Amino acid sequence: MIVIGHKDGSIEKASISRFTQKTKGYNTHTIIGGEFAVGKDIDNIAFKTLLGSCVAIMFYDNVSKVKAMNHFLLPTTNSTNDDMKYGLYSVEAMLNEMYKLGCSKQNMTAKISGGADIMQLNMSSNTIGHRNVEFAKDFCKSEGFKLVSEHTRGEHGRLILLAEEFQTFIKVTQKSETDNKILNEEKALQTEITKAPVIKEYVGGVDLFGADEKEAEPEMEIELF
Repeated sequence: MIVIGHKDGSIEKASISRFTQKTKGYNTHTIIGGEFAVGKDIDNIAFKTLLGSCVAIMFYDNVSKVKAMNHFLLPTTNSTNDDMKYGLYSVEAMLNEMYKLGCSKQNMTAKISGGADIMQLNMSSNTIGHRNVEFAKDFCKSEGFKLVSEHTRGEHGRLILLAEEFQTFIKVTQKSETDNKILNEEKALQTEITKAPVIKEYVGGVDLFGADEKEAEPEMEIELF
């Protein structure tokens, strides 16, 4: 069973028989923006996502052998809207599902990836990607999760694949059609941000609460990180 958090805040429990898409030999679930997924290693389902300025936080419990990945678009918001595109809501919901599967914070480590400056605005302290990365690092530090690696920033998108035993593979996109696709999404996101409430900084204190993408992607030349 794979637990999927959707953009509208709903939680789905999906049978592993549904995931037939292959990536480098792994049965794979693709996580789109504003979603997360949680699963046990024994299910043999890898998670993958395509990131621009967005960030993925990945967790792994090395005792219960449960992994998780999210894909958030913005750090957090002043509004009360329960929307998975915001990192704070997404990561709290994802962790809650991990704890339901028997995970314990003391057994968990984290990785982060993404946060590229796809639009090349050259405002290192004010880009969406920078704010997303800083939120992810601040969250892990404030909540006591050991961050074992990160692959962030830059000016190109990333394909991330999360498999068993916290094996995490990455390819920085080089194909122009992939970067153009991400760039169009980034422009739409930039428009949304100008209409969104002012972003506030994460200050700690988590209050936990209780269809695969079909488009073909470039072949992944994956390297471990």
